[in-house]
Amino acid sequence: MNKILSKNLRDFRIKLGLTQDQMADYLGISREEVSYYETNRRPVSMDLIPKYADLFGIDEYDLYEEETSINNLHIAFAFRANEISTEDLKVVAGFKKIALNYLKMKNVLAQS
Repeated sequence: MNKILSKNLRDFRIKLGLTQDQMADYLGISREEVSYYETNRRPVSMDLIPKYADLFGIDEYDLYEEETSINNLHIAFAFRANEISTEDLKVVAGFKKIALNYLKMKNVLAQS
């Protein structure tokens, strides 16, 4: 499971155009820790999983998704960040979380 998580964290970060330094600033950790997580040399701290998911605009369980085609679909709809500040990343992550929750609520209401 950790190997899948590590690969997905790296793939999402790269596809979004974020550096390990940007990711570290957003998460409030060192760049080395980001590298350790992405190479599966350390287990990812569980309190960081929601932050990763919010930034990537996905559910937390999607970070454990083994099916590459599903992750590619998530990535296809992601923004690209060439030059973006840590504060901007926090705002983007917050907006993505709101949008994802809205879509979940809409689906629940549609099933009622």
